[in-house]
Amino acid sequence: MLFNLSTAQAQSPENGEAAEGQTEIKPLLVGQKVPEEFWTREHLFYVDGDTVRKTLEEYRGKLLIVDFWATWCAICWYQMKDNHHLSDRYNGKIDFLLVSPQSTKDNFEKISTTHHTRLRNLGLKSLSSVFADNYISNLFLFKGYPAYMWISPSGHFIAHTGRQSVTDGHIEGVLSSYKSGNE
Repeated sequence: MLFNLSTAQAQSPENGEAAEGQTEIKPLLVGQKVPEEFWTREHLFYVDGDTVRKTLEEYRGKLLIVDFWATWCAICWYQMKDNHHLSDRYNGKIDFLLVSPQSTKDNFEKISTTHHTRLRNLGLKSLSSVFADNYISNLFLFKGYPAYMWISPSGHFIAHTGRQSVTDGHIEGVLSSYKSGNE
């Protein structure tokens, strides 16, 4: 797996600095534990044509692969289908969290259109994605889509990979290392 060891500071898209009155979000380095706020903060989700505000508590304690995507990214669409099958195969041991950062300018309508046309044509009937996000996307540095951030069952950021690394072999390797007690 490829690791991202960048140390740059997160900036708001408007002026290049943290907005007044807001805490600056420092990007995580591989090996660091995600902050408690990652799990407890409410996020706006697109869920099968509806909007829902919820936390990420349901993902805690599993291998979580954060999947940054955009509606205009065809590779993202095809990878979602493969990731859905991987998630089913590991029956609750892993989860994929789709995140459409605010920087993509993907709003509810664009995500809904992509869901009802492109994704359904690929066989994906259901879609749940964080959208209009700045918090999660500022925690992890990445360029290009799709981008995958792996978070261990213990809540540590363990890898930043591309689509080629989201495989049975890598997932099995990570899960087996946690079964044997390795962190």
